[in-house]
Amino acid sequence: MELRAFFTQLLSRHDCLVEEVGDAGLRVLFPRDIQESLRVGELEVFNLPRGDGQSLSLVHGGRDFIEVLEPLAFSAGLFSAVAFPRLTFPVKDPEGFLASHLTIQNGVFRLKGAKPGRCSYLMVHFRMVATADTRSERLVAVTVNEQTRTIPVGMEAQLLYLFEQGRSKERDGVGVPGSSADFTVSESLETASDPRLTLPATREQAQIAAREIFHDFINNLNRRLERDLTRLQQYYLTLAGEIEKRFQKKGRDPEERERSTSRLEATKADYFKKIQDARDKYALEIVMEPVSALCVDLPVTMMEVVLQRRKESRLVSIPVNPITRSLESLVCGKCRKSVLNFHLCDSLHILCPACFPDCPVCKKKP
Repeated sequence: MELRAFFTQLLSRHDCLVEEVGDAGLRVLFPRDIQESLRVGELEVFNLPRGDGQSLSLVHGGRDFIEVLEPLAFSAGLFSAVAFPRLTFPVKDPEGFLASHLTIQNGVFRLKGAKPGRCSYLMVHFRMVATADTRSERLVAVTVNEQTRTIPVGMEAQLLYLFEQGRSKERDGVGVPGSSADFTVSESLETASDPRLTLPATREQAQIAAREIFHDFINNLNRRLERDLTRLQQYYLTLAGEIEKRFQKKGRDPEERERSTSRLEATKADYFKKIQDARDKYALEIVMEPVSALCVDLPVTMMEVVLQRRKESRLVSIPVNPITRSLESLVCGKCRKSVLNFHLCDSLHILCPACFPDCPVCKKKP
């Protein structure tokens, strides 16, 4: 790639506004966070002078442009794209394949057609940090089809296997056309759609994954919270009982009753404060941030499927993924979990068995 074009793409990827100036220059408007990290002004001009013919280097104020952009340049590898141009998974019996994967509990479906196509996928690795009185950190990958918003369940692990298989064949000097080793990798994010439009869907799936990933962590928090609450209750019940006994021993004196009532109120207030302190101590916060993204381009078999309930019907496109060798999952309209066994509301929104019959989209109940 020509040097100026490379830097234009790199800067644009980081939300900078870039304009070419003359034959060998760039005018760049930097966002505030990039200004601080690169120690540059809001608007800067960079020139590409021609030296002795041996090298070309964008410079800014005497500083080499590579030096200026070093933080961005090193992070560029976090965004990549891979294409499997000849990876195939022929579906010899589309109707039988569909019937073996898809189930509608209160409706029917029929295959309208199946044809070859291509889809791009956005796989994002999220760093997840769960914090309460202790801390747990995980890295999770989720993938969403950019065209259909379907979920290729299990694709992350299978993709890793294909990469390892490809590297192994490369080390052995073996290349099999059409095999899993036959792929190309690029740092370009040029896909059929803007990956930023798919990012919210990947974050949505990551939130669902977090409930499972931190399941044991959350259960442990709840157990310790219940233990502390039980101890507090026992302690303050004992304390209140002692105050009442002291009052009984003093012959129910009115002044003593007033003092006892005051102590009980103070004890009660302290009890509720300690309860809130315990709940605050074990309050869970999960923070997620995307740390890398991979765009995957695949040839697929696109199933055009008619979903029908009573007299209403709708057409959906569901790809057969050649990496997972299975039908990609649709998404529940309420909990957003991936499903291939589901119900339909009267407006044909998809609902998983756990969410049925409440449809948050149309508010209709079958």
